[in-house]
Amino acid sequence: MATKSGTGEALLPVTLDDLLDSASRARPGAVAVRCGGQVLAYGELHSRVRATARRWDSLGLTSHGTAALLLENTPECVIAFLAAARLGVRLVPLEPGTTRPQLDALRAATGPLFVAAHEARLRALGGGEVENPLDDRVLVAVDEPAGVTDEPGRRGPARRPDDEPRAAAPDAPFLYQYTSGSTGEPKAVVHTQRNLVNGGETYTRAYNVGGDDRVLVAVPLLHSFGMVAGLVTALRAGAQLVLLGRFTPARLLSALDEHACTVLVAAPMAYDLTTRAAATSRPPRPPRALRLCLSSGAALPPAVAQRARERLDMDVQQVYGCTEAGVIAARRPEDGPGAGRGVGRPLPGVQVRVVDEHGREVPRGEEGALLVRTPAMFTHYLGHPEATRRAFRDGWYATGDVARIDPEGHLHLVGRKDSFINVGGKKVNPLEVERALLTHPSVAEAVVWGEETGDTGERVRATVVALTPLPAAELTSHCRARLLPHQVPTAVDFVSALPKNSLGKIRRAAVRAAPGADGNGW
Repeated sequence: MATKSGTGEALLPVTLDDLLDSASRARPGAVAVRCGGQVLAYGELHSRVRATARRWDSLGLTSHGTAALLLENTPECVIAFLAAARLGVRLVPLEPGTTRPQLDALRAATGPLFVAAHEARLRALGGGEVENPLDDRVLVAVDEPAGVTDEPGRRGPARRPDDEPRAAAPDAPFLYQYTSGSTGEPKAVVHTQRNLVNGGETYTRAYNVGGDDRVLVAVPLLHSFGMVAGLVTALRAGAQLVLLGRFTPARLLSALDEHACTVLVAAPMAYDLTTRAAATSRPPRPPRALRLCLSSGAALPPAVAQRARERLDMDVQQVYGCTEAGVIAARRPEDGPGAGRGVGRPLPGVQVRVVDEHGREVPRGEEGALLVRTPAMFTHYLGHPEATRRAFRDGWYATGDVARIDPEGHLHLVGRKDSFINVGGKKVNPLEVERALLTHPSVAEAVVWGEETGDTGERVRATVVALTPLPAAELTSHCRARLLPHQVPTAVDFVSALPKNSLGKIRRAAVRAAPGADGNGW
């Protein structure tokens, strides 16, 4: 399905199937997806998505059903994702390692499930029997070669041309994407296909992504950054999507050169590991075709940004967004380097406001609550009407971030409003304390949070990963020299590692839930 533009001349894609149709008509022989030795042209991808959708439809998956996809960075999972979009089902992308109890919890919230994954994952879930239902869940392997085509002599239902599943509605609920849970309990964020297409259009326009680009995605397609900045943007541009399967620094470095990748989509953790690995080559050689590096999922540490500049011979562009609103702001190559540019400027089609506690817009340079409107805005949280109501203010999404906009229009994040610590009536920004802790040469990572004291107040507490044995008193003294007295941590816990999600983002809620760790890890 597509809609006419305001001029009545051009057709604008509104579903993911529209994107695939457009790309396969324009460039049927161009490479759509590459992963190691697997290569799919756009025409072949189109055919396999159609055949998979017909097969799933024959198994009873309709637009009223819910599909759980254990989404991995493989061509088969891309086909499954687009087949679900073709059918217009409710799609829940899940971590590949999702367990049976977790599927049980999801089924309780959504009803019967159609579970798609690589065969090895399904055998682990179904006790070795892929073909048999798991309770009221239908298990389907995405890599079953005979189940994704209806060519003569191959297994699969024969379908007439007029027996195709009905086209998906662009504004119906489609993607049920769980938040990272880094600051609280994960919730399912509901997006339409139009939301996702709009997100891909935003990246395409902002970074001039075209059919000659080769977009290497080194973050999970499960997460909104990999899904939209990688998969959807490549589809929108008719570009080549390059996948690594399982990420390793060596694979990433090899793929950049072997496939002449022009765009790299990665999280700070991937840039950190890859640039360290690149430093071992003699001499380090920047990838020959790379023109753009995007980073999101967490803040890009200055040391990692500097190392990437040296190893990749270009600046990494920080992207700021969230699961609910999609991409909000980003740096662009034409902005030039410099920490003074914050997280960049709002991208095309995005509106931002910084307001005080009464909802009044504050002057540029002043701090306040960040509200946004984006073309990729979610519709609601599944099963959380009160959280949905609190998330919006007169049609603007309240991000929960405290921010300011400088005179040049760059957006600067100050911190999370709900993470500020109340110490005797004085507000402490945990990010400021974390920055002070990280200046100590023996501190690798730090999370600062507020612990209730029992008298309606809080105290500042820090959880630290140290490179070498480190007395807590030394850290306290280090902070006293750099912070105000009420900002100094009154307790420090040492751990061997911090809990993180698959993008490398620290799960702050999990840190708060496990104070006093003994250093044996999480």
